[in-house]
This record gives sequence, C-alpha cells and structure tokens, in this order.
Amino acid sequence: MKDYYQNLGIPDNSSQEEIKGAFRKLAFKYHPDTNPGNEKQSEEKFKEINEAYGVLGDKDKRQQYDFARKVGIGYDARYRSFQYSQQDIFRDIFSNQATFDELSRMFAQAGLRFDQDFLNRVFFEGSGFISQFFATADRPTYQQYYPYTGVPARKPNLIERLLSRITIKIGKYALRKLFGVQFEPLPKQNLNLNIELVISPAEATSGCEKDITYNRGKQTKKLMVKVPKEIKPGTKIRLKGMGIRDDKKSGDLYLHIKVKD
Repeated sequence: MKDYYQNLGIPDNSSQEEIKGAFRKLAFKYHPDTNPGNEKQSEEKFKEINEAYGVLGDKDKRQQYDFARKVGIGYDARYRSFQYSQQDIFRDIFSNQATFDELSRMFAQAGLRFDQDFLNRVFFEGSGFISQFFATADRPTYQQYYPYTGVPARKPNLIERLLSRITIKIGKYALRKLFGVQFEPLPKQNLNLNIELVISPAEATSGCEKDITYNRGKQTKKLMVKVPKEIKPGTKIRLKGMGIRDDKKSGDLYLHIKVKD
C-alpha cells in the first residue's frame, strides 16, 4: 500500500490544514513548469503528490485509508485493501468543482499551467476525461476563468481589503439614512441536489458506469458516475461538491438508486 503521508512528508496525525499546506508546498516545487528540462520526472512526482492529497485531503477517504493501514493480517481481505485506484482518486478530485476551483486559483496565482490540455495529458494520458466535467453550455472550458498567462496574479493587500469593506459599509449606511433601505440577511439556501438514478438488476449486481445530466442552477452538468457492485435499492451515492454553488461553497449531489423491475 502506498504511504501517502510519506509522499507529502508529514506524520499521520497531521491536521487537515497541515495536509493542505504540505500539498501546496510540494505541488509548487514539483509542478512541471518549475522544473524545465526535467518535466517527465516532475510530472510523475506531481501526480504522486496530487494522489496523496486526493486521499488525505478528503476526510472520508482518509478515514478509510487510515483504517486499511492499521488493521492486522487476521482481518478479512476486503478490510485490508484501500478500494480507490489512482484514476478513481484523480476523477474524484477534478469532478469536485469546489476543489477544482481552489486548485485552479492556486496555480493561476503562481503563473503555473492548470489548463485542460495539461490536466488531460498529465493525469489521464490524453483521454479527454476533464472535458466531461467542465465543458457545459455556459462554461465551455475552465480556461476562460483561469487562463495561463505566465504572470502571477496579485492578491489585494491588507489596505485594499480594508478600504473595500469600509466602502461597502459606508454605502449601506448612506442608503439607510437617505432612503430608509434596510438590509435583511439572505435566507439560507439548501445547496444539495437529489436525483433518482434508475439501473437494471444486472447493473445493480455487477456494477456499472452511468452518464447523467442534471441542472445545477443555471448550468447543465454532465457526469459519468461509477455505481459499485451489489448496490441495494434506496442506496444514496454522494458526489461531494457537485450540488448548487453559492459565493462561498458548494452543496452535494445525492443519487438515489432505483432498480427497475
């Protein structure tokens, strides 16, 4: 079994923030753009780091991985193995839009590539997998959001952020005094989505891959979902981060399994 903690250079009792910090440091160090003349080796190391973060950065996967590392030889074999392949881990990372957007911003700010061609070549051997998740009617590719320019983006400094907050507060105060405008807090929105996924008895027994299309706010999303073997009717499959998005976070998409007669 791979030692993901060793790959990130951290102890196994590290916090989630420490895991994220270690990943960021190593991802910048081994990104192919920062290793000219040594791209092939750095790509392999870059994949190794992303695979480790894909497991340890996800609380559910980390818990399964930690359990698989600690159980003894006397246990049933299914409890001694970690059930995610490298490709499964990469698919989960890049199909979680919140995680993907965070990584996109991180590399774009450093002036490093994170575009469609780069990801497909490095992580999916040029298969075009990435386009399945990020080519939609109103989001043709994610490059339009974070294009590679070779110039690191600049974050607003402390004074600029304070001035922005002060300007907003002054504007609200003026509207209240001059026009009696009241600003009520917005009601909380349920960001989760629920979809019924109908499969055949044979698919429920042997497992399958299903293409689904659903509305995510104003977007139409297309996903390929892997249904595990021996799944029972009424089971819920959770796709983390694939629900409705607001300014700060994304909800989850729940697929409710129905086995047709």
